[in-house]
Order: sequence, then structure tokens, then C-alpha cells
Amino acid sequence: MHRLQREIRKVLLPVLSYIFFWAASFLQAADYYDPNPPFGLEQLKPVEIKDPLTQKTIQGYQPKNPYNIFINYELGMHCVGFDISYCCVIPPYNSIQAQAVASGLNGTLPKLLTPEDKVKLYYYLKDNSYSEGNKMRYWSVLKDVNGNGSLADPGDNMANYVWEHLFIYKDLEGTLPKDWSIKKRIHIGKDVMVPIDAGPSGKPLAGGYLEYAPDNGGNIVFTDSMIPEVKNIAIKLTASNIWDALGLPLTAFNDSVRKGTIRTITDKDFQPYQYSTVQLHDDSGNPITVEGKKVEFFGTNPVDIPNCVMCHSGDGKAAKLSRQAGIVLFEKEYEYWKKNYPDESEYMARLSASSINLLELHDKMFKTNFLKDYNPNASSNRLGSVGSVNCADCHGDNVSGNLQEPRPGTTGYKAVKAKPLTESIHAVHANFLADMNDKAGRTVSCQACHPTHWTNPNMNNFDTNPYQIIDSNGNNKYANADQRTAGGGCYLRRDAHTNPAVKPPFFLNSLGKWYLENVSTRDENDQPVSELRGLTCTNCHNQLSHELYKYDDLDNAVSQEGKTLRNKSVDEIIKVLADGDSKRFADMADPRIKDGNNPLYEFFNNHQGATLVKATKDSKGNLKLLAWNAKEGVPVPYEKASGGSDWWLAPAEPKCASCHAAPFVESMGGKYFPVDQPRKYSLYRFSKAHGKIACQSCHESIHGLYPVRAEGEENTVDLTTHKQALQYSPDGRYAGPVSCSACHTVNAKGVPVQLVGTEYENDYWASVVLLHFMREGDEKLPIKELIQKYPYQKSRQIVIESWK
Repeated sequence: MHRLQREIRKVLLPVLSYIFFWAASFLQAADYYDPNPPFGLEQLKPVEIKDPLTQKTIQGYQPKNPYNIFINYELGMHCVGFDISYCCVIPPYNSIQAQAVASGLNGTLPKLLTPEDKVKLYYYLKDNSYSEGNKMRYWSVLKDVNGNGSLADPGDNMANYVWEHLFIYKDLEGTLPKDWSIKKRIHIGKDVMVPIDAGPSGKPLAGGYLEYAPDNGGNIVFTDSMIPEVKNIAIKLTASNIWDALGLPLTAFNDSVRKGTIRTITDKDFQPYQYSTVQLHDDSGNPITVEGKKVEFFGTNPVDIPNCVMCHSGDGKAAKLSRQAGIVLFEKEYEYWKKNYPDESEYMARLSASSINLLELHDKMFKTNFLKDYNPNASSNRLGSVGSVNCADCHGDNVSGNLQEPRPGTTGYKAVKAKPLTESIHAVHANFLADMNDKAGRTVSCQACHPTHWTNPNMNNFDTNPYQIIDSNGNNKYANADQRTAGGGCYLRRDAHTNPAVKPPFFLNSLGKWYLENVSTRDENDQPVSELRGLTCTNCHNQLSHELYKYDDLDNAVSQEGKTLRNKSVDEIIKVLADGDSKRFADMADPRIKDGNNPLYEFFNNHQGATLVKATKDSKGNLKLLAWNAKEGVPVPYEKASGGSDWWLAPAEPKCASCHAAPFVESMGGKYFPVDQPRKYSLYRFSKAHGKIACQSCHESIHGLYPVRAEGEENTVDLTTHKQALQYSPDGRYAGPVSCSACHTVNAKGVPVQLVGTEYENDYWASVVLLHFMREGDEKLPIKELIQKYPYQKSRQIVIESWK
């Protein structure tokens, strides 16, 4: 009898919890929500303020900090190697980006600081001041940069070679002379060499001053397209109103830990969530202090290596199959290092072996000759005259600005036109690892291949850490479980979207609510669960994201006026994008690999880029390019102009606007064309709200969005970002998106005192909606005009309808 009761409870409790979850959601959506903030104000100083108009005394609280510096990075997790001796998939490149605000003390308005305020921002990385040497092989890796057959010229190294497709004419401000010519180009890495331990713009890893990007954006370089007539494509590497140290060659290794040669590195040496520190200085270079303390904040700069070593060496799946096919040079590579260097760690020997395995497989499958001069007994330059292989020489890659295939200036081997880099890697692995899924049929290869190291080095043993999704030979540990309960590295068990502790409001549109009901609150058996499981990689990086972007033709991005499906019902989305076929829609939205159906492989292998522009000819027969939605002209897809197609760009990246209700959406695109496009959503990292405040300043960067999952010092994947959020917390516990109280004097509801006397004053969540409505220029409006433009009842209704 008792056993029967236990079984009944076991079945009923999750169902009842699920019912209560949705019942509460229904009540919330009906007409009521709790308007109070999700935090206390214990760490804020009380203050009395007189309203200048009414002369009434307002009981307020001073901002958490007199100044704030919000620090982030341009990519969610930079997945990069540190030993470039054999190949370079993506160049070492990690930027420190920041915005600084003088807080609004005593009820005044905060101010976003620029060089016009006679300030500078000084940066450095905590315990990480260099890379080349016992952390990285990059500048010491020989490569013929000038194409003269010699490896002895100054600057003949991979650090210069990988960037030479980028050029300027005068400066990094995008100056294009009227009398430009190819001879006048100044190529990065070739004409302007990249200093050791510095980024391509010359910013040193050891520290220095951030450069400020004005309204037009900054760090503007040029490259050429695949279309012969279209040259001098300007690429803005830094978004507007951002301070930036561009493309630092950062590694995951702290100075204090790295003892001995690079050969001694092990998994325990990795610290993937690096501390970047930014100080506020005056224009003379003196630190600005408050009450004797420097104004200084820290942020997260993630950097880690992909897990190629797990499968492509040792007893990994790729290594075993290679041996069966007679591919064995990687064995010789492993033996050389273990035999000749007593300090060689198992990790580094396998890392070298995996690089050779990858190149040997490439030679076998695609008839390349990367290992034609390979010498298994050479003490250096083991690939001979070929040199290290730069994948972007044949595979177009937008993330490094290489649009042309083959890449001009390639040396060491014959370059050919191949598939885009992203497409090539993901399609091959989606096919080869089609059986590497969790119990729900979702691929685990995303988390398995991308970086998975933790803050706690004791969690970096792949065999003993129960949350690592693979073991040290790449075997799937979650075949009979839900990968969303795994974690480590880029995303899982880190980002807000995979954090079970997050609470409403979620501000969801109809598609977001579909994901909440059908994915986030269901387990690997598709049964309802009371604790959020969240989303996995392919719930965002999928065909649906592409199709929603292609359909958009927006008049107003914030209010979603114009043509879009993002504010429509799921039924209408299914009707338009999947011809009414719900199964096809599910393959787009939540791709699962079952019964021979592999929608993920189809997504990568048969990808067709969005329309970039339309082309026609003028009266003289010259090429004339028009907007992508022009009524005349022939559509030109991204892949015709870029060897990287539209991967990494706005068309192929997920959007907040897919699942979140307006105004919780990105900015209108076009400012950073061709990275984004007019009348379509821009990238999250380029987007602004609350005036010119970057979305990343308050929410952090993608894959590490506040609040990251916090499970104590020992078990938190990304402890740096959690601690970063607490710098702005009004109560010392809240670690979600930065609240108004960081920069504003607020009332007891956490609402800026500027809104006291309006309907917003007692509703924290409606005020949050208001600040997301506010885009550039709105911050200058008088309060009366602001609330007329964005009335309270409209904001309140959005909270009610999108709570969850």
C-alpha cells in the first residue's frame, strides 16, 4: 500500500507542480502582477530629495556606486586554440569592451561618459599580462607573410599572416581617400605588423587605455568581397559609444599558475573566465578616486579551447576510426613528444596529436597536402615549407573579416574555394556525430565540442566531473539523460537561459511561451517538470531563427511595426514558415535527431544565406547595388559576396526578438552593414536601449547573461560573471540584469525618482518596460513628453501579457 502511494506521488507531484506553474501564469496574465522589484535596497544609502516643481520631499536611495563601469566582450565564449603550430581555426582575439556612467546622485540624471568629459578608461587583466611563450605559440610559428618563399623575413609568423586580408588607408576611423588604389592599402600584419602579445589594432595584453568608438562606431577596417566590382567593404569592429581594447590574444592561463614550458599545460591550468579590470582616469592619466578608493570595476573575458583533443587523439572516436583506416601519423606525433620531452603533459601530447589527426583526415578526405612535408622527428616547424594551416585561407570566415575564397596572399599550399568555415565544421560534425544525442534526441555535440572548462580547476577532470557532458575520450555521458542538466564552459549550467533559479517576468511573446511550455519546462522524456530545464544551443541556433529574420521588413524595430512574424501567434508562424506542418516547425524550432531524421545536418549542409542586396545596372551598364528589399534588381545572397555566407552575421545569429515581447528586442539594423541590414534586427552586441546604453552593459554578453547559474564557490561554472553582477547589486544578493538603482537615485520600489509623480512610480516592472522602449534620443526628453510617448498603461499591459 505504501509503495503504491509512493508511486502515485512520484507520478502526480511533477504533474501537479506543472499545473500550479501554469495556473499561476494564467492568474498573472489575467490582470495582476507583483510590481515590487526582485531585490532589497539594504546596500543603498537613504536620501531625502526635494522635487523642484512641487517642492515635496521624496524619500529616496542613492545609487549603489557614484560611478559604474560596465565591462563585457564581443562574443559569448571565444573558442580558440593557444598552440597555433599546426593550424589556426579562429585567430586569438578577445576584446575588453566597456561603458562608464557617472551616477545620478541626489536625484540628478546619470551621464554616459565619453572623452568629452575629460576621462579615459585604463584596462588590464588580473594575473594575465602575456601570452607568447609558455602560454601560447603564435608569434613563434613561422609563416611566409610576404609570399616570397622565405620564412626569414621580419614578421614572418602566424600572428601577422592571419590578418593580412584586412587593410586601412589612413586610420581606424574608416577614412577612404577619393584617389584610393590597391597600392595605397596598408595591410594589417604585412605593412603594419602585430606586436607580440597585442591585438591586430596594436592594443597590448599587458594593459593600456581603451579606445572610444563615437556614434559612427570604431576600429573600422576594410576588406574585399567575392564580387570583383565591390571592394573596400568597411567593417566596424567596435559598436558605437563603446570603449574597446580590440582583439587581445588572451589565453585561459594565469601568470601565477604558468610555471615551466608550454609543454606542461594540463586541464587544471585552465581559467576560462578571466578577470578584466577597468579603471576611470582623468585625461592626464591620473586615477579618479572616491573616498580615497580608485574607481575600478572588473568584468568577464571568457576564453577557452575547443575539445578536439578528446575525440581526435587517445581512444577518442575519431582516433579509433583513423587507426582502422590506416591514418596513423598522429600516433607518431604523440610518441615524439612523450619520448623526447620528460615535462610533456598528457594533455599537450594529445593536443599535438589531435592537430595532426585533423590535418591527416583533411588530406585523406579532401585531397589536400597539408602534411606533405611533415617531419615526425623535427624539433620545430614540423610541417616544413607548408607551415601552419590557416583554415580561413580556403573557408570564408566572417568573424575574422575574411570574405574572399580563396583568401588572397595564401602561402604554403594551394588555396581553393570551399564551404564557409562555420558551415564546414558544423555540417561534418552534425553528420558524423548524428548518434551523439541525449535521451530527448537533441545533439550533445555543441557542448561536447565547444569549451567546457570550469572556474574550479578540480572540476576540469572530464572523467570525474559528473556534469561534464563527455569523458576524456569524447564519449557521451548523457545519452540516457537530459543534456540541460550537464554543464561547463560556453553555455550550459552558466547562462540565464539554462539557470533554473530565474524567476518571471520573462517578457515572452507567443513563440517564447511555446518554448517555455514545450521545451523549458519539460524533461528528456517530454514530461512536465516543476524546475526549469531551460533551453539548449539548438533551440536558438536553428532554422527557425534564420527564417524569422528573412521574413522581417520592419518599419520600427522597437514597436515591431511593419512586416514581421515575431509578434504573431505560433499558429500563424507555423502556417507561414512551415506550410502549416507542425512537425516541420518542430524540426526548425527544436531540432531532434530521431529515426534517421537529422534536421541539424540539413540546417548546416543545405544552408542558403539571406538576401544581402539586389543588383541591377545603371544607364552606362555599371553594377548598381540596391537595398535587399528593393522592387527592382536581382537578389544577391550573402554567399555571393562573402565566402563566409551570412554565418556570424545578423541574418544567421539568434535574436532576443524571436522569443521576447517588444520592446525587449534588438535595435534596427543598417548601421553596421553588411554585418547587419536596414529594416531588420541588428545583432544583440550592437544594440542599445535606455538611450545609448548597450544591451550588454546591463545584461552581459550572450552565453553568459545575468543571472548566471550560481551554486557556490566550488560548483559554479562561471564564478567571475556572478561576482561581476554583485558589483551593481542593491542588496548584495541580487545578481540579475543591472537594475535602475546602479546609476539612478530610486524610490522604495527601485524606480528612478524622476518618475515619482507619474503612474510608473510604484511599478518597478512597468518602469523596466519603459527603459527598454527608450532608444537613442529618448533619454533627452522631458519626463512629461517621455510618458506621453510611452504611456504607463501600455507598459503595464506588456508586463501582464508577457510575464511568462
